[in-house]
Amino acid sequence: MRNSLHAPMRSSRHGRVRLTTRLAGLLVAASFVAAACGGDDSSSDTTAAASDTTAAASATTATSGGAASTTASAAGEVTPREGDFSDWKVVVIMDGSMDDGGWNTAHAAGGKVIEETYPGIEVDYVENIAPGQTATNAFEDAVSAGADMVIGTTFYQDDMMDVAADNPDVKFLTWAGYETADNVGHFDGASEDGRYLDGMVAGMLTKSNIIGYPVGFPYNEVNRAVNAFTMGAREVNPDAEVHVVYVNTWYDPALEQQAAEALVNAGADVLAHEVGAQVYATVAAQNDAHVIGYTNDWSQLEPEAWASSFLYNWGPFYAQQVGDMIDGDWKPAITYGGLKDGFITFAPYGPDVTPEMLAKVEARKQSIIDGSFDMFAGPITDNHGNVVIAEGDTVPFDHRIDCCQWLVDGVVGEIPG
Repeated sequence: MRNSLHAPMRSSRHGRVRLTTRLAGLLVAASFVAAACGGDDSSSDTTAAASDTTAAASATTATSGGAASTTASAAGEVTPREGDFSDWKVVVIMDGSMDDGGWNTAHAAGGKVIEETYPGIEVDYVENIAPGQTATNAFEDAVSAGADMVIGTTFYQDDMMDVAADNPDVKFLTWAGYETADNVGHFDGASEDGRYLDGMVAGMLTKSNIIGYPVGFPYNEVNRAVNAFTMGAREVNPDAEVHVVYVNTWYDPALEQQAAEALVNAGADVLAHEVGAQVYATVAAQNDAHVIGYTNDWSQLEPEAWASSFLYNWGPFYAQQVGDMIDGDWKPAITYGGLKDGFITFAPYGPDVTPEMLAKVEARKQSIIDGSFDMFAGPITDNHGNVVIAEGDTVPFDHRIDCCQWLVDGVVGEIPG
């Protein structure tokens, strides 16, 4: 199996290898999608509105590997360096295609920033690598190919740690990991910062007050984004409901289309998502609905249906990490960055997003950046009426990665067991 999945890597300057796609196991049948969209669950009548407060200061805590957990990042513009960096090599291992138009395309854009910042550096991409032994093999192959740094775009921590231990001179970065070592760091972006604002757009656009939201797996990051989106929608429209469906895959166009169509048939006139197919844009366009992407820019694909999407901006962080490695200053850390850190930007807004709507979104964005607004300030209740964050409490920014295994009031749907 390894021979069929691992071809020699080629530089992005000369093309790239395409490997056989290995999707995560599909656990949901189409009947479950239809049932989940049926709306048997209802949200509580109590709106859990986030309050405008001074956000808790970011803290630095120790991790199991002795590294710092930070919320700082390389925000803003990246200045290209002078010199020849052709002796350095970075390999980016992806769980999908770099042309997926979303998650991995954003990481590929980050790789481009590395190339633009360090003239001559080689950046290779290995695509469609599922977590597991296939990923371990890919990390080993990257080291054998001469990588100085290997970046993984999904949760590859368990597949990579032994490889890192055997190769102490190579730096490893993976998304959303929590266990560091002398040559291992992790990173994540605060999608909730962008998702709150996308939710505001959705809440202002919906006329049916039903917003459909297919997602992949019930990970903290996914649930946290759904919660932020819902709180944003209900800030501007307290009657809005977000109907969430877990489809247990990151990419399955046929299943995702079934989910999107079921949600539209249940009354949704806005579709958001956190899975990879483009079907949401086409289904929205065919039903006079609006679509909100997930680190996508589909403003040209279906311009009339297009509304908004936050975008991950990995480039400045990647360039900073590579620069620290080159300078001999690299240190392992768990880095979590949001709007104020430059990790989150936005695609162009659609034609139906009016200047008045944009003014509200921009005001809230600035309050997130300057810390005067804390979306997780209590009291917040879940969609069963339980108080999950008490009045006076919050989830500090640097602890958000541990949230959430609950869904906020206003979400119609359940986290799978």
